[in-house]
Amino acid sequence: MAITFTRTTGAGGVMAVTVELDLWAGSPVDDTAWLDGGATAGNYPGNIDVFTAKNSNTTNATTGMKMIVGTFTLVENNNVFTIGGDATKVLAIVVGGSGVAGKSLTVDAGIGTSAITMQAEGTLDSQTHFMAIVA
Repeated sequence: MAITFTRTTGAGGVMAVTVELDLWAGSPVDDTAWLDGGATAGNYPGNIDVFTAKNSNTTNATTGMKMIVGTFTLVENNNVFTIGGDATKVLAIVVGGSGVAGKSLTVDAGIGTSAITMQAEGTLDSQTHFMAIVA
């Protein structure tokens, strides 16, 4: 399933993901419970202890992080975009310049949550690119 963004406020605005890369280097959850192993695994010959890693912390578990690249089009001030698909949080985002005088776009609120609020100077009728880390 791909990562998606759905506009939940405003009359216009599209946030489209064009590239999605898995980042296997970590998780935003500070959890090492998977290192504890499990007691019900079998035995190695000679009855040595087995390494049976598992993550028993299902409350704080999240999917792995991903880097995404995409495009904003026709974004208006205070548009809210909610993440869906393979991710539930926007951890970081960088928004490029529009290249048009008097029209700019930044993220106003929502980093670390499932919904980001955009601050736009004018309606962006051209495309503006972004790069984000999501989980």
